Amino acid sequence: MGVQVAFRLNLVHGRCVGVRLPAEVDEKILSGLLPEERGFVASLAPARHPSWVAGRLALREAFRDLGIEPGPVLATRRGAPALPSGLAGSISHKRTLAVGLAGRPENGASIGVDLETCPPVFASLEEARAQARPDLRTLVLTQDELARLQSVPEKDHRRIVTLHFSLKEALYKAIDPLVGRHVGFHEASLTTLSDGSAQIALALSKNDGSFSAAGFWTEVEDHFLTTARVQRT
Repeated sequence: MGVQVAFRLNLVHGRCVGVRLPAEVDEKILSGLLPEERGFVASLAPARHPSWVAGRLALREAFRDLGIEPGPVLATRRGAPALPSGLAGSISHKRTLAVGLAGRPENGASIGVDLETCPPVFASLEEARAQARPDLRTLVLTQDELARLQSVPEKDHRRIVTLHFSLKEALYKAIDPLVGRHVGFHEASLTTLSDGSAQIALALSKNDGSFSAAGFWTEVEDHFLTTARVQRT
């Protein structure tokens, strides 16, 4: 395949494979793609090659772990992986890792995955404030989520906000194919549980229909790895 596999996981919402992002994409790495995918890569800016290629290789490995050959995985007009009917998948990447989530969800369900770097665990509030970054709380969290955040020690706020950000990114990847529009951070409220599950209450701003949604989260290699599953009800 030309890239190093970092992990293979059976998650609640599908099979997930993580691969190391290559510093550059050479012929050995490109040989892991199908001809149609290689042609698509050639149309992209060179800076995008490592993440695009690694994401497709991760997703293909995840499908192969399920005994499925998905064929060429290009992109929909909204940028998601374009897959045959009956298959669902999602891709995410950060600076050093790319992940692919693959499955055969029933009843038209859709899945999404996200990867975010975990903030450090601070020993004290003073240390947390010294390492403070731009405050994303009001951008990411609903009023209900902000209220629940008050019961969490302030030194842990950044980790909680990052986790919510990641879960909502996974959720929006999952719901986008079903509604065909950008869904904002405040259109879903989450409750994360210690067992890795996440309860999701949707409050869509448009008349998109009725949906059920569920989330999952874990930590792997200093990253939050989150997934979501959405289907019409």
